[in-house]
Amino acid sequence: MKRVFLILFVFFLGFVFAQDDLLEAPTKIIMPSSNIEKIDIKKAWERALNNHSGIRSLEFGVQRASKLSTATKLSFLPSIDINAFYLHLDKPISMDIIKDKTTLNQISSILPPALSGLFNTIGSPIDLTKQDVILGALNIVYPLYVGGARLYASKIASLEAKDASEAYRLKKLSTFEELVKIYYGVVLNEEIVEVLKSIEEGHHTHYQNAIKMQNAGQIARIEVLSAQVAYDRAKTKTQQAEDSLQIAQLSFDTILGVKEEEKLLPSSTLDIHTQKILLNSNFFVNQALASYPALKTLTNKIQITKEYKKIQMSKFLPQVGLFGSYIMKDNDSLLNNMIPNWYIGIGARMPLITPNGRIHKYEAARLAELQVNALNTQAIKDMKLLTEKTYQETISALNEYKSLDSSIELAKENLKLQEEAFKQGIATSAQVIDARNALSSVLIEQKVASYRYVTFLASLMALSGNLEMFYEYQN
Repeated sequence: MKRVFLILFVFFLGFVFAQDDLLEAPTKIIMPSSNIEKIDIKKAWERALNNHSGIRSLEFGVQRASKLSTATKLSFLPSIDINAFYLHLDKPISMDIIKDKTTLNQISSILPPALSGLFNTIGSPIDLTKQDVILGALNIVYPLYVGGARLYASKIASLEAKDASEAYRLKKLSTFEELVKIYYGVVLNEEIVEVLKSIEEGHHTHYQNAIKMQNAGQIARIEVLSAQVAYDRAKTKTQQAEDSLQIAQLSFDTILGVKEEEKLLPSSTLDIHTQKILLNSNFFVNQALASYPALKTLTNKIQITKEYKKIQMSKFLPQVGLFGSYIMKDNDSLLNNMIPNWYIGIGARMPLITPNGRIHKYEAARLAELQVNALNTQAIKDMKLLTEKTYQETISALNEYKSLDSSIELAKENLKLQEEAFKQGIATSAQVIDARNALSSVLIEQKVASYRYVTFLASLMALSGNLEMFYEYQN
């Protein structure tokens, strides 16, 4: 009798320790609640705008293009400059009136003494300048007509400034789409972790029940092992989901510029509660064709090529300019006294033959215009197709989300029935596990459909330039 009691006691201790090892509760990651701030998508977008270096760099590009546009407008002003120079000559510049010295001496010998001295003075070299020469000039040049090149260059600079603004706006729209994907990517991973933890807890409970039923002799050992395998796999999936959440959180912190002492988490969910009906596709297509920055850029490129073609044509036309100078000089020398104090004039230039390939450059500019026109035509077709495709994908994702409600209800009811049947010995452990995994699958499928809807909606609003409308549909 004692021996039987001892055997039962040892078996009981083994069962208790097995319970401690096998019935380990699902691990839960408890995040510290301090310094955690919830942020909605609108505030997240405002913060991303302030912290995104790529957007800031294009903002500087807009300012740069504006400065260059202003600079080209100043080309209509005259050019005014001052020139000055100092020269030291090896000897003063002089001029001989009578170069034949023999004739000079003969003539001087027959003249009276008074006239002979004057004649010798005239025959001596006359200094026109000093050995040190200082001159300066205030010059003004004003092109009156250059074939319209200045006007066309000014228009090109203005169009390039608009082009920079469109590039800036395009970057903002693409960043908004990126933010929505990252923001709701964190939300998606959070909700998947919650689903998998719930499923893990369900598998753990089922595992406990299986052990109790085995001990009661109601089921075989293989049913317990099946429940244990399902529980272990559930823990692995939960851990993988938590790892994915950490990676998503890193992207979220990066795009928002979160500091080390901060902890930001999304406040939104993937539940779709809006009853607002999405406008028809024609509205979004027309908005996209009218306002999308890439199409605006191509329109600007068409105008730029037209103006550039005119610039190439201006090289065949005459150029007329007004010029003048005021000369500042040292008046002690004879030559400086002979030079006028100022002058003005008008000049013209007509190029006949040049080595610059004017005809070929004009033809190249005309071909560039045709090329951009073709690109614009194709871009309009592509934009229309992309907008309609994104619209249909948004509607499809929304319908898929709604249609999965019934599947979730069915999966929940099936799980409940299988659990009750297992307790009564009617169903197997595998049936319970399959029912719970089916519920997990359909719950995650609905959350993925919701995520797809949100990202497609963000893309649709970015294409049509209606970012504020995105918040309306989300709220």
